[in-house]
Amino acid sequence: MTESITTSALLRLGAARLAGLPQPHQEAQVLLAHVLAVPRSQLLSHPETPRSPAERGRYLALIDRRLAGEPAAYLLGRREFWSLTLEVTSAVLVPRPETELLVERVLALLDPAPARVADLGTGSGAIALALAAERPAWQVSASDASGAALAVARANAARLGLAVEFLHGPWFDPLGARRFHAIASNPPYVAAGDPALAALAAEPYAALTPGPDALAALRHLVRGAPAHLAPGGWLALEHGATQAAAVRAELVARGFGHVRSHRDLAGHERVSEGRWLGRHRRWPRATRHCPEGMTDMVRFQTTLGDFTIELFPKEAPVTVENFLRYVREEFFDGTIFHRVIPGFVIQGGGLTPDMEQKANHAPIRNEADNGLKNGRGTLSMARTNDIHSATSQFFVNLKDNDFLDHKTGSHGYAVFGRVTQGMDVVDRIAAVQTGRRRGHQDVPLEDVMVVSAREVTA
Repeated sequence: MTESITTSALLRLGAARLAGLPQPHQEAQVLLAHVLAVPRSQLLSHPETPRSPAERGRYLALIDRRLAGEPAAYLLGRREFWSLTLEVTSAVLVPRPETELLVERVLALLDPAPARVADLGTGSGAIALALAAERPAWQVSASDASGAALAVARANAARLGLAVEFLHGPWFDPLGARRFHAIASNPPYVAAGDPALAALAAEPYAALTPGPDALAALRHLVRGAPAHLAPGGWLALEHGATQAAAVRAELVARGFGHVRSHRDLAGHERVSEGRWLGRHRRWPRATRHCPEGMTDMVRFQTTLGDFTIELFPKEAPVTVENFLRYVREEFFDGTIFHRVIPGFVIQGGGLTPDMEQKANHAPIRNEADNGLKNGRGTLSMARTNDIHSATSQFFVNLKDNDFLDHKTGSHGYAVFGRVTQGMDVVDRIAAVQTGRRRGHQDVPLEDVMVVSAREVTA
């Protein structure tokens, strides 16, 4: 009969067999603690404790499976992620520490207030469950094409007592027509045939690689996300350590703004994100009130709500034509209201969230002598001390600002439209907290963005 062996001797034996792994002593301890169902600290505090032949056999069997490439998480049946203990099986990808960066980014992008968030390709449910744990007010949905993976995710949610809606189907398919404030995903991004797959053979192949094109799943998510994002919503994606530039290029090409990448603890650009600026909205045009095909109404969709303006092409033809040129070029999309002075004006139409001036067209002639007054709710062109310097920037008057009108000795500011719907939204913008940023005063502390500006029928 095989004699018993002490705990310390068994640990030495295990570490010796695992010597080819990065942390053989740690893995030896973790596996033995699992077999014995005791804390690792007890192994070290009672090294002389004898262990039975059966315990030795179970331990060495786990070591053999580990040496064959099976992840320790599968052997243990669990994995720690974001302070949550998740059950894992060979049906799901093992959650990795770098994926916690994706969770961090989604938490940073949205307020704790109620929001709709989706995790696509959820696997064990790690991302969705971490978000649900941190933001109880959020409605978190998670999809996966694998029924076996969803069974693991649902079991984790039930055991942790976290409310997540699980949907069976690939990527966007089970979402229907719903839109979300943020979509997150850690899709497969290793090309088929990549030598790195050999070390991952025990994990589900479909969760690791999308096929020959490593970017195929990432590209699909970027291109399909706008149909499922609310205006101003975010898409956040984990990707390979060398793929950030390609993912950023895909986001920009699709029309996302605020595109940027973030580094993991190893210094690799691991997560890229972008904000959908609403270019999927196409407002119908009207031509019945204005000459030369011009419309007389524009709707601004902002992160604080929508407002609609009526234009005055008869009184300010040059200004309206110039303004509509920017609208039709979607120039205003993604710009911010960069100057907010309560009781005076809100101004926008030219600066990005980074406080950079967008390239614009040549200045236009000042039409302030058209007889229109700078009353509450009217729109006028912003300019410098040069009378004829207006380009793209405009402001909305928050009260009757007579001193801005054209008069003897003062050319004034050209009124070219007025708010007809949504003045409450304008007032809401006027009420935000402001400060100084990059040399500019009266800048909202939180960006108030123009998601889109589109022509509409009267």
